[in-house]
Amino acid sequence: MKQRKKPTLNDYFRAFSDFLRRPKTVFDIKDRTKGLILLIAIIIMLQKVVQMLSD
Repeated sequence: MKQRKKPTLNDYFRAFSDFLRRPKTVFDIKDRTKGLILLIAIIIMLQKVVQMLSD
């Protein structure tokens, strides 16, 4: 039985960028917007963590 290797961070990034490139329906556009908002929220949180650690 073949064992699958775990996906890497690069695999997730590649899949996410492919997902953002091709919206086809209204639902895809909504999901794309949610993904973009999530990405922005993660960036903001990382900035706040770095700011807290640098003080």
